[in-house]
Amino acid sequence: MGSICVGLRVKCSAERPSISTNFDQLLKKSLSVTVKVLKWQPLVRELEKLAVQVDASKAMIKQIPTRVLDSCFDLVFEFVDQRLPPLQRNFSPVEELDKPLIITSVEGQIPDDFPEGVYIRNGSNPLFGGFKSSKSILGQSNHTWIEGEGMLHAIYFNKSSNNSSWKVSYNNKYVHSETFKLEKQKKRPSFLPAIEGHSAAILAAYLFNWLRFGKANKDISNTSHHGGG
Repeated sequence: MGSICVGLRVKCSAERPSISTNFDQLLKKSLSVTVKVLKWQPLVRELEKLAVQVDASKAMIKQIPTRVLDSCFDLVFEFVDQRLPPLQRNFSPVEELDKPLIITSVEGQIPDDFPEGVYIRNGSNPLFGGFKSSKSILGQSNHTWIEGEGMLHAIYFNKSSNNSSWKVSYNNKYVHSETFKLEKQKKRPSFLPAIEGHSAAILAAYLFNWLRFGKANKDISNTSHHGGG
């Protein structure tokens, strides 16, 4: 029995240095982390001050009256008509209709078993007569020919009451995005084109668009996605 007691004592005494060693290592790591945190505290404070200054700047910008920004905009920038090349004139804008247009002339023949329904196409259709370029002391910025507000073009196929003939009609309507509503309300071009042109003019366009409307460029509404894409 004495040998069993000695064995137990040896085992217990052998575990104590392991616990002490682990505690010493943990303490050293904790002290190391604490020193690092204290070392970077001045930088953290400066970053916090910078974040507060940025928030204050945003608040000041929001307080600038819209009419002041518009006046500065009108003094610096000028909109001019942008001509489409001959091969792209098929993409020139059309006017929005007040009511459906009945199509009386159809080339070819609509099959009798053709299903009734509507065919809808979405495409670019810029406001205010077409694409615009902006000019300023910083240079010129332009739209690309695929830009412009979205417009839905619809062709309706309906059969007569006795199914003897087809009634075909056409209608169109702008996609009412947020940026479309803004320009429609102002009744004139307002967003600066910011896709092509001189680098300084493009940067200025992004800046002025953001200051005036909170967006660097117009909403893209001239394309459609189906099936969750």
